[in-house]
Amino acid sequence: MSWFVSGFDYVNDRGHASTIEILRCFLDEKQFLHQLAFLTTGDSTIADQSVVNACEMTLKGHSPFRDWLLEWAKAVTITTAISNCAESIRDCEAKYKDQVCVHVEHTCQIDPPQRAAYLNVLLQVDAPKVITELDALSRAVLVLRLAVRSSIQDCVVRLNVGRSAVIAANCRAMAWLCELHTHAVAGEQHGSSTRDVDFHSQASPEPGGDQSPVHDQLTFAVAGGTEA
Repeated sequence: MSWFVSGFDYVNDRGHASTIEILRCFLDEKQFLHQLAFLTTGDSTIADQSVVNACEMTLKGHSPFRDWLLEWAKAVTITTAISNCAESIRDCEAKYKDQVCVHVEHTCQIDPPQRAAYLNVLLQVDAPKVITELDALSRAVLVLRLAVRSSIQDCVVRLNVGRSAVIAANCRAMAWLCELHTHAVAGEQHGSSTRDVDFHSQASPEPGGDQSPVHDQLTFAVAGGTEA
């Protein structure tokens, strides 16, 4: 892929992130990135490896702009996760063969406030519930559209799936998500404790410390295994 070209050609450019900044971004945002990869792959172990691989690919490619580092990390992590479950995603295409979407709003670009609200709702749902209720194709489309603002055509290209199947899978995912969002709004109006989720820079909830591959491999680098 053209994103990942070997060599830090711009490492000395002050506008581009340094090696240590890239490592810290992936380490600090590991839980958020893992969540996006887990929703995409449906497998926690593969999700962890997707984050690690995404970091390695970033380090081996052109250094991204510092101000866009998190957006880059999200995009590369999701791209890697999709590559790791590409067969499962394409296997879903047949089930959408004769399905159509009659909702014009589903194929339009989602405005930023609504997209943020939808992403927040998605991140509040237990990932196993999402994985159980949505297939790999509809999950991948949903993550792409909400996390990195992909259009329908972007999804077609990234997932290597026919446009009609992507539109139908997107319709299913959006209908499912809209229902969840409606319930969340209703809960807020009735005084429930629904809150915005911020996965950025949170500590791992695992008891006894974070033992994930992301933490083990990246902490070593940040602590001195890799020079800035």
